Amino acid sequence: MTVAVLGAGKSGALCLAQARRSLESRGKLLALDISQKALDALSAIGLCDEALKVDATQGVDVMEAVQKATGGPLCDLVVNCASVGNTEMASLLSVKDGGTVIFFSMATSFTTAALGAEGVGKDVTMLVGNGYVPGHAALTLDLLRTEPSLRQLFEARYV
Repeated sequence: MTVAVLGAGKSGALCLAQARRSLESRGKLLALDISQKALDALSAIGLCDEALKVDATQGVDVMEAVQKATGGPLCDLVVNCASVGNTEMASLLSVKDGGTVIFFSMATSFTTAALGAEGVGKDVTMLVGNGYVPGHAALTLDLLRTEPSLRQLFEARYV
């Protein structure tokens, strides 16, 4: 499974940490962000296999960067945690037909996502994250407790 996470902030780092835990060594993790500093921090602690410096508002450019990083195929799962608007097409163009996009960003325009998928002929499952899932706080704390490098990253960024 190939997973891409757009956005290298708090939620992006947590998504990558959980994906790494779930996939173990059976998949490929891509971190995408406009900030090289944020990407370097995630790479340094092993949360991604590839760190792609991209402008997520440029959907075709993002898709091409993903294809280059994967050797051609698109992602099975894209999680959009970007904190800026107009990133829907980057997510949709980077996921393969039959794949899944989770729009976790509150900057998402769901009209743009729905019409964009239709416009480019993408048959994908689109999920909306609402910030609450039963057990999410316990899972987050567990990730921070059991992944020392993730905890250090959070302490350096947010404490």
